[in-house]
Amino acid sequence: MRYSIMLQLVAAITLIFLGTAALFAWLQYRPGPRETNIEREILYPPVSQLP
Repeated sequence: MRYSIMLQLVAAITLIFLGTAALFAWLQYRPGPRETNIEREILYPPVSQLP
């Protein structure tokens, strides 16, 4: 009886670790938001337009 409880506990912890690793990998490698040309010009104006 104790063996089956320990096996279930190890399986549950393993699934939690695998789920967390999959979530972290998805967060790391998902594509970032695209910025438009207007946003780029506002954030980084061309050198010729600087005072």
